[in-house]
Amino acid sequence: MTNGTTFEMKEFDTAFEAALANCTELTCAEAAHFVKHGYVVVKAAFPREMADVLCESTWTELETNFGIERTDPHTWEGVSTGRSRMQGHVRTQGSGARFPLKTRAPRAFAAQADVVGGARRVPDGGNSLSWGDAAIGNFRVPDGPAWQPPAVRQQGWHKDGHHFRHFINSPEQGLLTVPIYTDILPRSGGTFIARDSIAPVARLLAQCPAGVHPDGTQAGYLIPGLIEQCADFAELTGEAGDVVLVHPYMLHRVSVNPSNRPRFIANMPVVLAQPMCFARPPGDAYSLVELAVLRALNLPRFDFKPTRAPLRVQPFPFRDEAEANKQRRLVEREMAEMASRGIVTPDWGRDYGYLSKTEAANARE
Repeated sequence: MTNGTTFEMKEFDTAFEAALANCTELTCAEAAHFVKHGYVVVKAAFPREMADVLCESTWTELETNFGIERTDPHTWEGVSTGRSRMQGHVRTQGSGARFPLKTRAPRAFAAQADVVGGARRVPDGGNSLSWGDAAIGNFRVPDGPAWQPPAVRQQGWHKDGHHFRHFINSPEQGLLTVPIYTDILPRSGGTFIARDSIAPVARLLAQCPAGVHPDGTQAGYLIPGLIEQCADFAELTGEAGDVVLVHPYMLHRVSVNPSNRPRFIANMPVVLAQPMCFARPPGDAYSLVELAVLRALNLPRFDFKPTRAPLRVQPFPFRDEAEANKQRRLVEREMAEMASRGIVTPDWGRDYGYLSKTEAANARE
């Protein structure tokens, strides 16, 4: 995986300064925080009035479709909608409205562009980058489980991207963007993140030029071995109008919301125009996302050559029986190959539900 060299501090500083020179919105401290910890909270990144509009749309959909009223907490009991299976966790479909970021949220647009190396690295120069009005909610569940701080042995840790084969340079999700629509206080349903998960994910993907099936990273067989390498956990908090920019390798999970404050956010992936590159020629600066990977690998460059073509995968919730069986066979084959290389699910993983989702689907049938 390495060429015998390591990322010396002087080399890293030079690469970071080149990446920072492409930033128009993020401060040096914000950029450094992203590279070191895999995320940054950009304060007041979009108008609070826009957040209010998005919340209004969300409440309207929840009341119309599910009888959930914002002023009556009794109607929140046992809420679970859309693809969500966890009580209190809500995903709305939205009305189809779009909010072009260049005009409606220019600071959020610029911050995202900064992290991925500039708008030129996003399709159409970012002109089509926009948010919809779908939202992800987290409500209090009466008599639900007590709040617990993030830890290794918990259900639901995952790496986003259930629709494509994962390579170290995958462009399908070059950045996770989390706009915050309601104030999120501590212990109020903020997403849990493993701040030191970039390194174990990067090391795994660097060893897998053939890529890995998304079921392995969506609360699948790879997750326990990755999350048990982590020890630096945090809960995402913020105010309406903030945006959290999250590295695509970040392991994260939903948390319990014991408060009476519904939490609304969204998860908006940024697609890259080209795969990430970890061996850029002189004069072509790395993005902050790429630099975080090189820092995690402790390498000044990594010349990655995939041995298999990219592949779109039908996401788990939308597979029919034939497709589920097909994907299960692919995952089982991959698991056997990984086991031959010593990459196996720790014993405790199965106790916390870490099977591939295709296997879990068959177990429920």
